[in-house]
Amino acid sequence: MKKPRAREYFSIKYCFAGEEEKIPHVLDSYVKNQLDLSDINRVLELSSIKQFFDKYDHVNGWSDDCYLKNKELSRNVEKEVKSFFLSISENKIVSIYDACEVMFRDEFWKYFYIYKVYEKISMEHFKEIAEGLHMSPNKLLENKNLVEKFDVQITEMLKTPEFGAGFIVDFYLRKDNGKTKYYLPKGLTREDKYNTVKAYINGDIVNANILDLIMNGKSKNPKEFEVDVKLKYLAKKRYERYWDENTMPVIKHETGINVSFSPENPDCEVGFSAGVITAKYNSNWIKDNLDYPTLLNNFIYLFAYTDGYMRCSLTAESLKQGIIENLFSTQGNGMYQKGQSFELLNALSNVQMHGYVGVLNSCDIYLEDIIKWFFEVYIKNEFGANGFICNMPEKSDSILSKYERVATVMDGETKQFKLFCEEGEIDRELYEMISGSVRYKEIPSLIKNKYAYANSNEIVREMHDMFSDQCMLSYTEKTGSKYNTFFELLRLENVKPEEIEEYNFDELNWLLERGVVYVSDGMLALNYERIWILKELNDKGVICLQYKDSDILRKLISEGEIRVESSLLSESEWEYFNYVLNKSEFSNGLDLRNRYIHDTNSLDKRHQQNDYIVLLKMFVILVIKINEEFCLQDKISKKGVDFYEL
Repeated sequence: MKKPRAREYFSIKYCFAGEEEKIPHVLDSYVKNQLDLSDINRVLELSSIKQFFDKYDHVNGWSDDCYLKNKELSRNVEKEVKSFFLSISENKIVSIYDACEVMFRDEFWKYFYIYKVYEKISMEHFKEIAEGLHMSPNKLLENKNLVEKFDVQITEMLKTPEFGAGFIVDFYLRKDNGKTKYYLPKGLTREDKYNTVKAYINGDIVNANILDLIMNGKSKNPKEFEVDVKLKYLAKKRYERYWDENTMPVIKHETGINVSFSPENPDCEVGFSAGVITAKYNSNWIKDNLDYPTLLNNFIYLFAYTDGYMRCSLTAESLKQGIIENLFSTQGNGMYQKGQSFELLNALSNVQMHGYVGVLNSCDIYLEDIIKWFFEVYIKNEFGANGFICNMPEKSDSILSKYERVATVMDGETKQFKLFCEEGEIDRELYEMISGSVRYKEIPSLIKNKYAYANSNEIVREMHDMFSDQCMLSYTEKTGSKYNTFFELLRLENVKPEEIEEYNFDELNWLLERGVVYVSDGMLALNYERIWILKELNDKGVICLQYKDSDILRKLISEGEIRVESSLLSESEWEYFNYVLNKSEFSNGLDLRNRYIHDTNSLDKRHQQNDYIVLLKMFVILVIKINEEFCLQDKISKKGVDFYEL
């Protein structure tokens, strides 16, 4: 008998319009005993038909009689599935699996476990059969009973570096998606896991993403598996060797940064082409405007360290990854999630700082002096904030001495600002009694209602519906797939409610009820005030409340759908500071503060210079954020109004 082709079978997993027409023919053959029930695919096809009727209460184009008749015929097919799987013998398991079409593989495994086919496998044949079934570690460890029965055999398989190391690293170090639960054999010890991963690193064949996880990931369960410094070091050296041996110019995508300060340049011009950012600044304009306020404002208006709402533009939240970046980036547990845009824009900001410092130094002006002036003179004269002391390094100090001094001073300024927020002044005696550093997430604010964050599943759902390119609302028969998001569709097209695809009616009605969209003159229209709120939360993760007076925002806050916080730095900002300066939160943190404080920094003078530039950048961002605090407090004090004082 000629074997049916895969597309001739009915599968609920691949059920597209018209596929349901196969069902009556299959069931007719079944009741006439003309269906080959020795074929695993025919058996699982019957199961798929039963699931189809369990899921759908009608079929377009079928009469009620036709639907009910076929549903009745499908009621007893589970007995055929049970009979088939109970009849499988040990020596037939692999051949039956090989005969199973890919579309039915998930169903095979479901019934393999339901009817405990694995119970028929002997201990001595388990490894051979597991390999014949192409069982990856993930597949091998998804059933608790299977793992318990073959604990010894599975343990030995996982101790093979090529087979088990990748899973061990993924299981303990990769960011958990929570989709699948795995059961590790009790026989696999903490030492076994460590040695398996170590052997993998030292092996001939490695995966760069696995090495990246070992270098930067944070164990979810250190009692069961932990990566020590030695293992991280081995992974780092192997990672470097891997890329030395596997550089492929054919697929290499060049990126670069070109920053210039010249009298011939325009005041400010930034462009991006062929993976290269080109930034041009007029050095004469800078030299003609050497007052300290302007020199600090240049970080906002020339170099765009912040946006118009004083949110830092360099955080991972501000530079979200696209789908492709998410696919190829390492999503390690405890790692700061950053993509190519983040790396590129932060590199740009560092080069900007390096060039700018050079221009200032040529004018005998030093950024360290400007920062000192800000704390000791500017906020005192402008806002009456007395008592701040900022002892910056001397110009003649070595880079290493400057670095250590500036890192210490940054800690001091955060402590002084915290004390000022709490006491309204800086009592030097009290300040000198305060020990330890202030965590960046715990630096308070002078502003009671400063930041707003999404605080409900409904708000997150609205954001997804309007701005996600994974939402099907953006598709209509009239426009096809022209628009990536529903927001783009409604902003650029006149769309009637009835033109939305039928399967999206429920979601559209929900958005209408929520007030995100409304109907005007028969067309769908955007509620732009609410859209602004959603877009800010979607793109930046946070709204700076004192820049926007909104009744809708007030209502969402009062209803608990928007959460309000008061702190110097927003969540994405203090995460960014932690990533750059320490490893308190992120296992892949740059640790630029602690490495110098604890004398584990690079001895390379060039590295020290580059690190110092980054430290100055972080200090400048801190200055911008503290200046914003005093400006907002002054504005609220003069107007007598906090927009969101409920």
